[in-house]
Amino acid sequence: MIDRLLRFLEVDDTTKASGAILSNLLAPQLDGIIERFYARVQEFDLNPYVTDRSIASLKIKQKQHWIDLFNSQFDENYLRNTRRIAVRHRDVELNPMWYIAGYMRLKLAFIEVILRARVPVESKGQMIKTLDKYIAIDMALALGTYDTVVLD
Repeated sequence: MIDRLLRFLEVDDTTKASGAILSNLLAPQLDGIIERFYARVQEFDLNPYVTDRSIASLKIKQKQHWIDLFNSQFDENYLRNTRRIAVRHRDVELNPMWYIAGYMRLKLAFIEVILRARVPVESKGQMIKTLDKYIAIDMALALGTYDTVVLD
């Protein structure tokens, strides 16, 4: 299934190399981005499981998830971790609407970092394309846990 998704989205060696560059660019900014993200989540009281007590752990896991995703080879380890995270979101009854909206808030913050980077515009374009592909893969796999139908 993952191989088919990667082929559909044209994730190749160039994309994976861009993912690693993206990881290096975003890593120093992730703490602040994730801090602002959870402040916004709390402001909207989106899920009863997101509490002052749980947020510290969630921030660490969120940061690691993005680093792992951007450096991913989309192997069994990535699939297992993504499924575990997605099942947890499903089990705490996070509405898919907010799941998608959360991805978008983070994506927009990542794009701001990319746009401010001192790299050629072609590199920025490649990083944004990679970001879109990686988020699509991650979201597709995550949202698949909300459905009981197994897709091939």
